[in-house]
Amino acid sequence: MTTLWRVWALRAGRSQMDQSLATYLDGMGTALTIPHTMFLLAGPRVVLVDTSFESAQAVRDAYPQEIWRDPEEEPVALLAGLGVAPDQVDIVVCSHLHYDHCGCNRQFSSARVVVQRTELDYALHPTATIMEREFFSPSGGFRPPFDPTRMDLIDGDRQLLDGLSLLHLPGHTPGSQAVVIETEHGPLGLLGDNVMVAENWASNVPVGLHTDLDAWYRSMAKAHAAVDRVIPSHDLRVFADGQPVVRIA
Repeated sequence: MTTLWRVWALRAGRSQMDQSLATYLDGMGTALTIPHTMFLLAGPRVVLVDTSFESAQAVRDAYPQEIWRDPEEEPVALLAGLGVAPDQVDIVVCSHLHYDHCGCNRQFSSARVVVQRTELDYALHPTATIMEREFFSPSGGFRPPFDPTRMDLIDGDRQLLDGLSLLHLPGHTPGSQAVVIETEHGPLGLLGDNVMVAENWASNVPVGLHTDLDAWYRSMAKAHAAVDRVIPSHDLRVFADGQPVVRIA
């Protein structure tokens, strides 16, 4: 019998950006407040998908922007509210290595960190200058939040655990990956920043920040064949009741 997982969305900070970064060529000049979402998966093991940004000050020092995190949004505090200590996290899956998805990896020093090999290769030497900033890449003079020596590098699709699999979905970045979770309501997809907001999935509107637009469309077709629903990574509507923790499945 396939393991059915329980899933929570955790709002580990917020920031403002131009809407067109989430919806390609749409909403230019419109400020959008977004959450920086982590996901806790509970089953035979404890799994985190993404770890938000390191701290608001660390981000502002490297990349000035409107970004903040209230005390109750600290990753360790969010997990404590669900009865999980940092050393109880067995696996951290990074959907990709932008600074706001792997910034707190070091807080989970006992965990195996799973990343696509193509993602790490690109993060260390991005082709586009703008991506050096997004990855806090050493090639752009930044101190990256990720530790390449503590990563379990994989190539392509992979079953991670019973009821939990990974899909390589390039588009937003070359090594973006989705987590597909078997739940009591069917397969659920966490697609990282390939789906920042609901419109990316429901209306097939590409994300505005991407390395390969054609690959994004191919990846969405692949994802639609694999999952029944997705939870966007940067959509404040996920937290419509205002609480920083939401049970998803």
